[in-house]
Amino acid sequence: MPSVNGTRNGKNEEDFVGKKLRTLPTEILQRGKDVDKVDLQRNRLKHVAGISQLSNLTELNLSRNEISDFPSEIKDLHQLVRLYLNQNNLKTIPEDVFPSLEKLQFLKLSTNRIAKLPEDINKCHNLSYLNLSNNCLTDLEPLVGLPYIKELYAERNQLAELPYSLFETKSLTQFKVNGNPLKKPPEEVCAGGLKDIQNYFSMLDSNSPSVRSVKTMFLGTSMAGKSTLCRSLKQAYPVSVAEDDRTVGIEISEVESDGVRFYFWDFAGQEEYYNTHHVFITAEAFVILAIDLSSYQTENPQSFDEKVGFWIKNIHLKIPGSVVLLVGTHVDQCTDENEVEEKKKEIEENVEKMLKTHKSHLDQQKMNLQNKDNPSLYSDQINQIERLTEYNLKVLDLVAIDCTKPQDIRLLHDHIKNTVLNKETFPNLEQTLPKCYHEVEADIQELLRNGDISEHGIVTQDILLSELKNRHDTLNHDKLKLILQYLHRIGVIMWYKEIPALKNSLFVKPSFLITLFKDNCET
Repeated sequence: MPSVNGTRNGKNEEDFVGKKLRTLPTEILQRGKDVDKVDLQRNRLKHVAGISQLSNLTELNLSRNEISDFPSEIKDLHQLVRLYLNQNNLKTIPEDVFPSLEKLQFLKLSTNRIAKLPEDINKCHNLSYLNLSNNCLTDLEPLVGLPYIKELYAERNQLAELPYSLFETKSLTQFKVNGNPLKKPPEEVCAGGLKDIQNYFSMLDSNSPSVRSVKTMFLGTSMAGKSTLCRSLKQAYPVSVAEDDRTVGIEISEVESDGVRFYFWDFAGQEEYYNTHHVFITAEAFVILAIDLSSYQTENPQSFDEKVGFWIKNIHLKIPGSVVLLVGTHVDQCTDENEVEEKKKEIEENVEKMLKTHKSHLDQQKMNLQNKDNPSLYSDQINQIERLTEYNLKVLDLVAIDCTKPQDIRLLHDHIKNTVLNKETFPNLEQTLPKCYHEVEADIQELLRNGDISEHGIVTQDILLSELKNRHDTLNHDKLKLILQYLHRIGVIMWYKEIPALKNSLFVKPSFLITLFKDNCET
């Protein structure tokens, strides 16, 4: 007898996709053991009472429903090979389900609200594919011991640490965990793949410290007060900077404050350096954009573009996931507080419009491609746009200060500290790193001082490794790569590994590099 609401795709298959079902159709249950596959995705099911009657099911698709309680009857489906429960409202999974599913190989639980995995999920011995992305998980320890797991996805959860034992299995070939507040291993290590994760753990020991480091870049037009801000924050007191003492190129300094290691990059504001700034902005950078409020003109688009818009566009172009703090300077030269508040309000509103316009442009581009006759031809471009929309440039509210007042410098210092320590703003700030990371960093600086690396600071990976091997016996190219990408991110060195011609070249003295870029731009 044919199905009343569904489609019988084969002798043992039932298709009830998108039928707005709230309960299991009677005709499925009546067929009992005769049903091999059932597709019930995109319905309104809150429960699947009676599903255990389909005891020969090998594939069950319950994705995109409204199930909030894990269907306990599923444990009686002993022939099940593939199970889809993604895009529901699951919060918990009971014990004693997965040990019964001895034949289960494929399990998709992504896009739910699962906060904890059952301890016995590793008893599902034949499981080879598991997708847990877009949940609320904080621990993957229950997965240790899955003997045949090949693909594991746990993107966009709340994971801070990963169990080393999970990566001892030789079966795992695909692992993705981006979008988590990871500190052990850091997200940048996980992004490199399984080999990088294994190398990281091989360098780690019980005494490996947790560190908090952030590259902090001071940008803005000439005479906006960048150097005054930077030096005053370093001294924790107002520091006056004469015009002839302005920054030329980059001044890089290290500042320790409340357990956070800041690498201050003070950029020259002269126009000839403008085309070089974006080259030095790295992932997870903290950008302090200095804006001279005394010379800022309200209702003047050119004034906004020169002092704010130009910089936001550059940052958005290079690293759309950065954090930008707007700092209004020269408040003492404004007429009164009303003038300061008026300019602050206009700048913040214009920045918000910029970000919304940027997002709407991306959405429109995506829609245009999807509406073409054959959108599959443009799948790469669509995926690229979707990746861009995942990154949100965070532009924080403007803080207006008088750089001549100690209390204002303290206020800004505390504001910066609280911003950096905010886990929502900087979720990956704290990281557990092998001791050799810090040792290699110190060794590179010593090699520079001793003249073992040329004064310009340009060195190949091969030469640097040969120098470092004298001090670190177990260091190899793969392990050095992990250390270098960390030092690049926090601003100690520059390494353009994504550029084929430069991937073997390291710039361990970044201040020289900006001069090189500037000279090339002028010629």
